[in-house]
Amino acid sequence: MSASAATDKTKTSDSVPPTTKGPVRIERKASSEERQHQRDIVVRDTTFIALGLIAASVLSWMELHAGEAEFRGEGSSAYVDDKRGIIDTGYILTSSMHNFLKANRGWNDFFAFLNTVLGVVPPGIYFVHQTLWVGDYEPVFRYLAISVLRSLCGWFTYLPPDDSYLMSNYDFPDIAQCLTKECGDPALATEINPFVSFFSGHVATLVITANHMYLKGYKKLAIFFHVVNALQIVRLLATRGHYSIDIIIGWYMAVSISKPAGRLGRHFSRGDDSIEKHMPASATEAFEYAIGVDETRTEARMSMLMKREDVKEALLNVKDQEEVFAEPTVRLAMEGKLEELEELIATAKSEKAVDAGKPKEE
Repeated sequence: MSASAATDKTKTSDSVPPTTKGPVRIERKASSEERQHQRDIVVRDTTFIALGLIAASVLSWMELHAGEAEFRGEGSSAYVDDKRGIIDTGYILTSSMHNFLKANRGWNDFFAFLNTVLGVVPPGIYFVHQTLWVGDYEPVFRYLAISVLRSLCGWFTYLPPDDSYLMSNYDFPDIAQCLTKECGDPALATEINPFVSFFSGHVATLVITANHMYLKGYKKLAIFFHVVNALQIVRLLATRGHYSIDIIIGWYMAVSISKPAGRLGRHFSRGDDSIEKHMPASATEAFEYAIGVDETRTEARMSMLMKREDVKEALLNVKDQEEVFAEPTVRLAMEGKLEELEELIATAKSEKAVDAGKPKEE
Protein backbone atom coordinates (compact mmCIF):
# COMPACT_ATOMS: atom_id res chain seq x y z
CA MET A 1 0.00 0.00 0.00
CA SER A 2 1.36 3.40 -0.99
CA ALA A 3 1.89 6.20 1.49
CA SER A 4 -0.74 8.37 -0.24
CA ALA A 5 -3.37 5.63 -0.03
CA ALA A 6 -2.66 5.11 3.65
CA THR A 7 -2.95 8.82 4.22
CA ASP A 8 -6.34 8.96 2.39
CA LYS A 9 -7.65 6.03 4.43
CA THR A 10 -6.59 7.71 7.65
CA LYS A 11 -8.36 10.94 6.65
CA THR A 12 -11.50 9.03 5.71
CA SER A 13 -11.60 7.13 8.99
CA ASP A 14 -11.04 10.32 10.94
CA SER A 15 -13.85 12.19 9.14
CA VAL A 16 -16.50 9.49 9.73
CA PRO A 17 -18.02 9.77 13.22
CA PRO A 18 -18.22 6.60 15.26
CA THR A 19 -21.43 4.66 14.87
CA THR A 20 -23.76 4.91 17.93
CA LYS A 21 -26.32 2.33 18.82
CA GLY A 22 -29.87 3.28 19.89
CA PRO A 23 -31.95 6.41 19.18
CA VAL A 24 -30.18 9.69 18.60
CA ARG A 25 -31.10 12.26 21.29
CA ILE A 26 -31.66 15.75 19.97
CA GLU A 27 -31.11 18.50 22.49
CA ARG A 28 -33.46 21.50 22.20
CA LYS A 29 -33.37 24.54 24.36
CA ALA A 30 -36.70 25.57 25.82
CA SER A 31 -37.99 28.93 24.69
CA SER A 32 -38.49 31.77 27.15
CA GLU A 33 -42.28 31.27 26.95
CA GLU A 34 -41.93 27.59 27.82
CA ARG A 35 -39.63 28.33 30.74
CA GLN A 36 -42.06 30.96 32.03
CA HIS A 37 -44.92 28.49 31.68
CA GLN A 38 -42.97 25.92 33.69
CA ARG A 39 -42.27 28.50 36.40
CA ASP A 40 -45.96 29.42 36.49
CA ILE A 41 -46.88 25.76 36.99
CA VAL A 42 -44.41 25.42 39.87
CA VAL A 43 -45.76 28.58 41.53
CA ARG A 44 -49.35 27.43 40.98
CA ASP A 45 -48.78 23.98 42.48
CA THR A 46 -46.74 25.33 45.40
CA THR A 47 -49.41 27.91 46.19
CA PHE A 48 -52.13 25.27 46.00
CA ILE A 49 -50.28 22.95 48.39
CA ALA A 50 -49.59 25.77 50.86
CA LEU A 51 -53.18 27.01 50.83
CA GLY A 52 -54.44 23.42 51.03
CA LEU A 53 -52.38 22.75 54.16
CA ILE A 54 -53.63 25.96 55.78
CA ALA A 55 -57.25 25.16 54.89
CA ALA A 56 -56.88 21.58 56.14
CA SER A 57 -55.52 22.82 59.46
CA VAL A 58 -58.36 25.33 59.93
CA LEU A 59 -61.06 22.86 58.92
CA SER A 60 -59.62 20.16 61.16
CA TRP A 61 -59.66 22.55 64.12
CA MET A 62 -63.27 23.49 63.38
CA GLU A 63 -64.22 19.82 63.10
CA LEU A 64 -62.66 18.96 66.46
CA HIS A 65 -64.07 21.99 68.33
CA ALA A 66 -67.50 22.36 66.69
CA GLY A 67 -69.26 21.25 69.86
CA GLU A 68 -67.49 23.72 72.15
CA ALA A 69 -69.64 26.83 72.53
CA GLU A 70 -67.01 28.94 74.29
CA PHE A 71 -65.13 29.45 71.03
CA ARG A 72 -68.10 31.43 69.63
CA GLY A 73 -67.42 34.36 71.95
CA GLU A 74 -67.82 35.56 75.49
CA GLY A 75 -70.90 34.16 77.19
CA SER A 76 -71.85 32.07 74.16
CA SER A 77 -72.35 28.95 76.28
CA ALA A 78 -75.43 30.63 77.80
CA TYR A 79 -77.21 30.35 74.43
CA VAL A 80 -76.76 26.62 73.93
CA ASP A 81 -79.92 24.52 73.71
CA ASP A 82 -79.34 22.37 76.79
CA LYS A 83 -82.05 19.89 75.82
CA ARG A 84 -80.68 19.01 72.37
CA GLY A 85 -77.13 20.35 72.64
CA ILE A 86 -77.53 22.55 69.55
CA ILE A 87 -75.02 25.36 69.14
CA ASP A 88 -75.93 28.02 66.56
CA THR A 89 -73.50 30.85 65.87
CA GLY A 90 -76.24 32.91 64.24
CA TYR A 91 -78.27 32.72 67.44
CA ILE A 92 -75.27 33.85 69.48
CA LEU A 93 -74.59 36.83 67.20
CA THR A 94 -78.23 37.99 67.36
CA SER A 95 -78.75 37.31 71.07
CA SER A 96 -79.20 41.01 71.98
CA MET A 97 -81.86 41.46 69.30
CA HIS A 98 -83.57 38.27 70.46
CA ASN A 99 -83.76 39.59 74.01
CA PHE A 100 -85.24 42.89 72.76
CA LEU A 101 -87.94 41.18 70.68
CA LYS A 102 -88.74 38.80 73.52
CA ALA A 103 -89.31 41.74 75.86
CA ASN A 104 -91.23 43.73 73.21
CA ARG A 105 -93.60 41.34 71.45
CA GLY A 106 -95.31 44.24 69.68
CA TRP A 107 -92.10 45.01 67.81
CA ASN A 108 -91.76 41.30 67.05
CA ASP A 109 -95.23 41.35 65.44
CA PHE A 110 -94.39 44.54 63.53
CA PHE A 111 -91.19 43.13 62.04
CA ALA A 112 -92.98 39.87 61.20
CA PHE A 113 -95.74 41.77 59.38
CA LEU A 114 -93.14 43.92 57.56
CA ASN A 115 -91.29 40.76 56.55
CA THR A 116 -94.49 39.26 55.14
CA VAL A 117 -95.36 42.44 53.23
CA LEU A 118 -91.88 42.91 51.73
CA GLY A 119 -90.48 39.39 51.60
CA VAL A 120 -93.42 37.08 50.94
CA VAL A 121 -96.12 38.99 49.03
CA PRO A 122 -93.89 40.60 46.31
CA PRO A 123 -92.35 37.30 45.15
CA GLY A 124 -95.83 35.80 44.84
CA ILE A 125 -97.04 38.74 42.74
CA TYR A 126 -93.86 38.62 40.64
CA PHE A 127 -94.22 34.89 39.94
CA VAL A 128 -97.85 35.33 38.85
CA HIS A 129 -96.95 38.29 36.62
CA GLN A 130 -94.00 36.54 34.96
CA THR A 131 -95.93 33.31 34.46
CA LEU A 132 -99.35 34.49 33.28
CA TRP A 133 -98.61 37.92 31.81
CA VAL A 134 -95.05 37.66 30.44
CA GLY A 135 -95.10 33.91 29.80
CA ASP A 136 -91.77 33.29 31.54
CA TYR A 137 -92.02 30.10 33.58
CA GLU A 138 -88.42 30.01 34.80
CA PRO A 139 -88.89 31.64 38.25
CA VAL A 140 -92.03 29.68 39.12
CA PHE A 141 -90.39 26.40 38.05
CA ARG A 142 -87.43 27.19 40.30
CA TYR A 143 -89.78 28.02 43.17
CA LEU A 144 -91.76 24.81 42.70
CA ALA A 145 -88.54 22.77 42.63
CA ILE A 146 -87.22 24.15 45.92
CA SER A 147 -90.68 23.88 47.50
CA VAL A 148 -90.95 20.19 46.62
CA LEU A 149 -87.41 19.49 47.81
CA ARG A 150 -88.00 21.45 51.02
CA SER A 151 -91.19 19.52 51.77
CA LEU A 152 -89.42 16.20 51.16
CA CYS A 153 -86.57 17.21 53.48
CA GLY A 154 -89.05 18.20 56.17
CA TRP A 155 -91.02 14.99 55.76
CA PHE A 156 -88.06 12.64 55.96
CA THR A 157 -86.38 14.55 58.80
CA TYR A 158 -88.53 16.93 60.83
CA LEU A 159 -86.41 19.34 62.84
CA PRO A 160 -88.51 20.98 65.57
CA PRO A 161 -88.16 24.75 66.07
CA ASP A 162 -86.00 26.04 68.87
CA ASP A 163 -87.75 26.29 72.24
CA SER A 164 -86.97 30.02 72.32
CA TYR A 165 -88.71 30.67 68.97
CA LEU A 166 -90.66 33.95 69.08
CA MET A 167 -93.85 33.06 67.26
CA SER A 168 -96.00 35.75 65.63
CA ASN A 169 -99.42 35.48 64.03
CA TYR A 170 -98.26 37.97 61.38
CA ASP A 171 -95.41 35.77 60.18
CA PHE A 172 -95.71 33.33 57.30
CA PRO A 173 -96.95 30.56 57.34
CA ASP A 174 -98.48 31.39 60.76
CA ILE A 175 -100.69 34.07 59.22
CA ALA A 176 -102.17 31.48 56.85
CA GLN A 177 -102.70 28.90 59.61
CA CYS A 178 -104.50 31.45 61.78
CA LEU A 179 -107.14 31.88 59.07
CA THR A 180 -108.38 28.33 59.69
CA LYS A 181 -107.90 28.01 63.46
CA GLU A 182 -107.84 30.07 66.62
CA CYS A 183 -104.25 31.02 67.35
CA GLY A 184 -104.64 33.27 70.36
CA ASP A 185 -101.80 35.27 71.87
CA PRO A 186 -98.50 33.77 70.63
CA ALA A 187 -96.70 35.06 73.73
CA LEU A 188 -98.90 32.81 75.88
CA ALA A 189 -99.02 29.83 73.50
CA THR A 190 -97.74 26.53 74.84
CA GLU A 191 -97.41 24.96 71.37
CA ILE A 192 -95.62 26.29 68.30
CA ASN A 193 -97.42 26.29 64.97
CA PRO A 194 -95.76 23.55 62.88
CA PHE A 195 -93.55 24.50 59.94
CA VAL A 196 -90.67 22.96 58.02
CA SER A 197 -87.38 24.32 59.32
CA PHE A 198 -84.88 22.85 56.86
CA PHE A 199 -84.27 24.70 54.65
CA SER A 200 -85.43 28.34 54.65
CA GLY A 201 -88.10 28.89 52.02
CA HIS A 202 -88.16 32.61 52.86
CA VAL A 203 -84.51 33.02 51.88
CA ALA A 204 -84.63 30.77 48.82
CA THR A 205 -87.73 32.46 47.39
CA LEU A 206 -86.29 35.95 47.68
CA VAL A 207 -83.00 34.87 46.10
CA ILE A 208 -84.85 33.35 43.12
CA THR A 209 -86.96 36.49 42.73
CA ALA A 210 -84.11 39.00 43.05
CA ASN A 211 -81.77 37.08 40.73
CA HIS A 212 -84.44 36.77 38.03
CA MET A 213 -85.17 40.50 38.31
CA TYR A 214 -81.46 41.25 37.95
CA LEU A 215 -81.14 39.18 34.77
CA LYS A 216 -84.24 40.83 33.34
CA GLY A 217 -82.69 44.27 33.77
CA TYR A 218 -84.47 45.38 36.95
CA LYS A 219 -81.17 45.74 38.76
CA LYS A 220 -82.15 48.38 41.32
CA LEU A 221 -85.24 46.42 42.29
CA ALA A 222 -83.16 43.24 42.52
CA ILE A 223 -80.63 44.90 44.83
CA PHE A 224 -83.49 46.19 46.99
CA PHE A 225 -84.86 42.68 47.49
CA HIS A 226 -81.40 41.28 48.22
CA VAL A 227 -81.10 43.90 50.97
CA VAL A 228 -84.57 42.90 52.22
CA ASN A 229 -83.36 39.30 52.26
CA ALA A 230 -80.29 40.22 54.32
CA LEU A 231 -82.49 41.98 56.88
CA GLN A 232 -84.86 39.01 56.81
CA ILE A 233 -81.98 36.66 57.63
CA VAL A 234 -81.10 38.72 60.70
CA ARG A 235 -84.74 38.66 61.84
CA LEU A 236 -85.09 34.90 61.28
CA LEU A 237 -82.03 34.26 63.42
CA ALA A 238 -83.08 36.73 66.11
CA THR A 239 -86.56 35.19 66.41
CA ARG A 240 -85.08 31.67 66.26
CA GLY A 241 -87.31 30.94 63.27
CA HIS A 242 -84.49 29.20 61.42
CA TYR A 243 -81.09 27.80 62.27
CA SER A 244 -78.07 29.18 60.44
CA ILE A 245 -77.76 25.99 58.39
CA ASP A 246 -81.33 26.45 57.14
CA ILE A 247 -80.43 29.86 55.75
CA ILE A 248 -77.12 28.79 54.20
CA ILE A 249 -78.67 25.82 52.40
CA GLY A 250 -81.73 27.85 51.40
CA TRP A 251 -79.50 30.35 49.61
CA TYR A 252 -77.47 27.59 47.94
CA MET A 253 -80.62 25.77 46.82
CA ALA A 254 -81.93 28.88 45.08
CA VAL A 255 -78.62 29.66 43.37
CA SER A 256 -77.44 26.21 42.26
CA ILE A 257 -79.82 23.32 42.89
CA SER A 258 -82.76 24.97 41.13
CA LYS A 259 -80.85 25.45 37.85
CA PRO A 260 -82.28 22.36 36.08
CA ALA A 261 -85.80 23.49 37.00
CA GLY A 262 -85.00 26.91 35.56
CA ARG A 263 -83.90 25.35 32.25
CA LEU A 264 -87.08 23.27 32.15
CA GLY A 265 -89.09 26.44 32.77
CA ARG A 266 -87.41 28.17 29.81
CA HIS A 267 -88.24 25.21 27.56
CA PHE A 268 -91.83 25.34 28.76
CA SER A 269 -91.97 29.10 28.13
CA ARG A 270 -90.94 28.64 24.49
CA GLY A 271 -93.77 26.18 23.96
CA ASP A 272 -91.60 23.21 23.01
CA ASP A 273 -93.52 20.31 21.52
CA SER A 274 -92.88 18.05 24.46
CA ILE A 275 -90.99 18.31 27.73
CA GLU A 276 -90.28 14.59 27.38
CA LYS A 277 -87.44 15.27 24.94
CA HIS A 278 -85.65 17.19 27.66
CA MET A 279 -85.94 14.31 30.11
CA PRO A 280 -83.44 11.41 30.34
CA ALA A 281 -83.86 9.10 27.36
CA SER A 282 -82.27 6.03 28.95
CA ALA A 283 -81.40 4.50 32.29
CA THR A 284 -77.78 5.59 31.80
CA GLU A 285 -78.78 9.21 31.23
CA ALA A 286 -81.05 9.10 34.27
CA PHE A 287 -78.22 7.69 36.40
CA GLU A 288 -75.75 10.33 35.16
CA TYR A 289 -78.32 13.03 35.84
CA ALA A 290 -78.93 11.73 39.37
CA ILE A 291 -75.23 11.67 40.31
CA GLY A 292 -74.49 14.97 38.56
CA VAL A 293 -71.83 13.93 36.02
CA ASP A 294 -73.95 15.12 33.10
CA GLU A 295 -73.51 18.72 34.23
CA THR A 296 -69.77 18.22 34.70
CA ARG A 297 -69.36 16.73 31.23
CA THR A 298 -71.37 19.52 29.64
CA GLU A 299 -69.36 22.19 31.44
CA ALA A 300 -66.09 20.60 30.30
CA ARG A 301 -67.25 20.47 26.69
CA MET A 302 -68.55 24.03 26.89
CA SER A 303 -65.20 25.19 28.27
CA MET A 304 -63.42 23.75 25.24
CA LEU A 305 -66.05 25.12 22.87
CA MET A 306 -65.82 28.64 24.27
CA LYS A 307 -62.11 28.77 23.35
CA ARG A 308 -62.98 28.70 19.65
CA GLU A 309 -62.70 32.05 17.92
CA ASP A 310 -65.93 31.61 15.93
CA VAL A 311 -67.87 30.96 19.13
CA LYS A 312 -66.35 34.01 20.80
CA GLU A 313 -67.25 36.11 17.77
CA ALA A 314 -70.83 34.81 17.76
CA LEU A 315 -71.26 35.61 21.45
CA LEU A 316 -69.75 39.08 21.09
CA ASN A 317 -72.16 39.87 18.26
CA VAL A 318 -75.10 39.63 20.66
CA LYS A 319 -73.34 41.09 23.69
CA ASP A 320 -74.98 44.51 23.41
CA GLN A 321 -78.48 43.18 22.74
CA GLU A 322 -81.11 44.06 25.33
CA GLU A 323 -82.63 40.58 25.58
CA VAL A 324 -79.37 38.60 25.59
CA PHE A 325 -80.93 35.38 26.80
CA ALA A 326 -83.48 35.46 23.97
CA GLU A 327 -80.71 35.30 21.37
CA PRO A 328 -80.34 31.79 19.92
CA THR A 329 -76.56 31.63 20.23
CA VAL A 330 -76.39 32.65 23.87
CA ARG A 331 -79.46 30.62 24.77
CA LEU A 332 -77.97 27.43 23.35
CA ALA A 333 -74.65 28.14 25.05
CA MET A 334 -76.34 28.68 28.41
CA GLU A 335 -78.31 25.45 28.06
CA GLY A 336 -75.34 23.36 26.96
CA LYS A 337 -76.82 22.31 23.61
CA LEU A 338 -73.46 21.89 21.93
CA GLU A 339 -74.55 20.19 18.72
CA GLU A 340 -77.25 22.78 18.02
CA LEU A 341 -74.83 25.59 18.86
CA GLU A 342 -72.19 24.27 16.46
CA GLU A 343 -74.83 23.84 13.75
CA LEU A 344 -76.02 27.42 14.26
CA ILE A 345 -72.46 28.76 14.03
CA ALA A 346 -71.76 26.72 10.89
CA THR A 347 -74.93 28.05 9.28
CA ALA A 348 -74.00 31.62 10.16
CA LYS A 349 -70.50 31.15 8.70
CA SER A 350 -71.87 29.70 5.45
CA GLU A 351 -74.36 32.55 5.11
CA LYS A 352 -71.56 35.03 5.72
CA ALA A 353 -69.45 33.36 3.04
CA VAL A 354 -72.33 33.50 0.55
CA ASP A 355 -72.91 37.17 1.30
CA ALA A 356 -69.21 37.88 0.86
CA GLY A 357 -69.27 36.26 -2.59
CA LYS A 358 -72.18 38.33 -3.89
CA PRO A 359 -71.27 41.27 -6.13
CA LYS A 360 -71.84 44.66 -4.53
CA GLU A 361 -74.66 46.73 -5.94
CA GLU A 362 -73.58 50.12 -7.22
